[in-house]
Amino acid sequence: MEKDENTSGLNRREMLRLLGAGAVAAMLPGMLPEARAAENSPDGQFERAKGPCLIFVVGDGMPTGVVRAMHEVRTGVFGRQDSNLYARLRDPMSSIGYMATASLSSIVTDSAPASAAWSTGVHTVNRSLAALPDGRPLKTIFELVKPRGVACGLVTTTRVTHATPAAWVSHQADRDLEDVIASDMLAFKPDVLLGGGRKHFEATQRKDGKDLLASFASAGYDVVNDRAALLAAPASAKPLVGLFSGSHIAYNVDRLNDSNLSNQPSLPEMTTAALRRLSKNPGGFLLQVEAGRIDHASHSNDAWAAIMDTIELDDTLGVIDAYLKVNPHTLVIFTSDHGNSGWGVNGTGPGYNDATMALRSYHAGKASFETTIKRMKGKSVGEIQNLMAEMSGYPISPEDAELIVQSMQPGYQPFPGDFIYQPDATMGRILANSVYPKHGAPTVRRGNVGFTSCNHTAEDQILLAYGHKAKAQGLDRLVANTDLYAVMCRAFDVHHTNPTMTLAEARPFLLAKATDTESLRRHIT
Repeated sequence: MEKDENTSGLNRREMLRLLGAGAVAAMLPGMLPEARAAENSPDGQFERAKGPCLIFVVGDGMPTGVVRAMHEVRTGVFGRQDSNLYARLRDPMSSIGYMATASLSSIVTDSAPASAAWSTGVHTVNRSLAALPDGRPLKTIFELVKPRGVACGLVTTTRVTHATPAAWVSHQADRDLEDVIASDMLAFKPDVLLGGGRKHFEATQRKDGKDLLASFASAGYDVVNDRAALLAAPASAKPLVGLFSGSHIAYNVDRLNDSNLSNQPSLPEMTTAALRRLSKNPGGFLLQVEAGRIDHASHSNDAWAAIMDTIELDDTLGVIDAYLKVNPHTLVIFTSDHGNSGWGVNGTGPGYNDATMALRSYHAGKASFETTIKRMKGKSVGEIQNLMAEMSGYPISPEDAELIVQSMQPGYQPFPGDFIYQPDATMGRILANSVYPKHGAPTVRRGNVGFTSCNHTAEDQILLAYGHKAKAQGLDRLVANTDLYAVMCRAFDVHHTNPTMTLAEARPFLLAKATDTESLRRHIT
């Protein structure tokens, strides 16, 4: 139990002191994150495309809880009349359905087979990209449309070799073989490849010493490595590679608050650059856009980072809306591959009437847990207490800070549940903790986003389609994730059926690879 410290009512002066001028400016209606997006507004930047266009938008690990929280923060904190996503969900011309997410091996999927289900129309097993458990490769939608003259693009805030983009290009059985997947990207040669993951392409970082970026340049690509170069690059017909970080692109909240990260572009900026290039192709294009770090923030039980990356995804939908004004024949599919961590906005206070305030209060945060934890290493209890107040906007008790110190120690046994990412999950629980006595004011009042674990979850996902012939795609109901492959095939007049396996057929191959046979048996029976 917390000590009786009243954190319920930071006054304006205390808030200014904790947050600093930059973060407070960001809190003003319309300033965050639109301020940065306005620097490079897509209005007027798009031209008529020369062929059929399909944009496949993924909020990776984006449960419905964070979608609702995004809308509340966007409208209730940042002063927008509506979010772009909710406007589309209300539009009678949109098609709204639900998508099942299970993989071949589990009711809870990981991103690799989830993305492979879209790209190949086939269910495969967790950790596997576009391949069956027996090693047979599956033809991806990219591999089917590219020979027809359709340009193919991948945009992500993760490493471009991460599971969601990789499953549209690579046939590796293990999603973690990212050096190999980078070579697969070079072999496939997507027309646009934008995101993080430079370490898997640089000679000094790869075990084989190959310089894949030099190979892309030799193949005629424009190669850019920072935001300024991306924004300055002309919208030519040349293929484009941009890798803006050694690993993942930084979280949106960190890019907005740390000037040292200003060299990394936003997801809307990368999407704008991709659409301008791909529109030059006479045969049309297929583009996958992924807000990949919503998933990572949810794994870390970091509510504010997850909300802010979902807001950036909503900004990206604004870019796509601007594109559709010029290219109404474009079909847009929007969904998520799976849920994550039991993300929930919990009722707070008597009659739940403090719940809205508690959710909105997360906006005091200035940094992700990822950034905060880096600064915590080697710090004392008092220093961590001060750092949490600075970075999250919530004063915490010495007892809370001591819990964080304990959770950073090797061998720490977390509180009951599958809270494997530490100290992340401990921080998330502390920031969501309010204490309401039976009578009187709360002794502790903070946020209210709760998590059930640090793991993916099995719930079905929102499926939204809009734009060209959206209502004709049969997506206004519960569908399998593999059904989206058929939609893309119809859009480009492709006819190809990949081989499949049942779980019974796959089981011997899974058991042969297992290092923990008994554990695996429990998961595939």
